[in-house]
Parts: sequence; C-alpha cells; structure tokens
Amino acid sequence: MTSDQFAALAELLCLRGGPAMEGVRLVLVEGLSITQAAERAGCSRQSVGNALKRCQRGLELARRVVGLV
Repeated sequence: MTSDQFAALAELLCLRGGPAMEGVRLVLVEGLSITQAAERAGCSRQSVGNALKRCQRGLELARRVVGLV
C-alpha cells in the first residue's frame, strides 16, 4: 500500500492519529512486522494489531462495496 492509499483509508475510516495508527502505517506502507512497528511507534503490539484489524475490516468492506470481493 502506498502512503497516499493509507491516507485515503485513514480518511475513509475516520481513523484518529496516534501511535497505534503510526504502527499500522508502518506495517501497511513500510512492510514492518507488527512487533517492529509497535516498537518504532512507541506503543504495544496489541494496540497495533487491534488497529490493523480495524483497517483490514474497513478494506474488506470497501472492496465489497465496489464489487471486488
């Protein structure tokens, strides 16, 4: 995922900023593991994992809306 795509996803899902969202960006855009992203963002692995699940669910729903699933 590109930085622009992540920004669009964050806007679509009305995501708040913060360490967990930075961790998700690091996973989706930079390709880091959840553990690496959590360490770099300064938050727990669980908070990044939970935020990532919300983003993945949002992507799944968006794909269904446009008929890609």
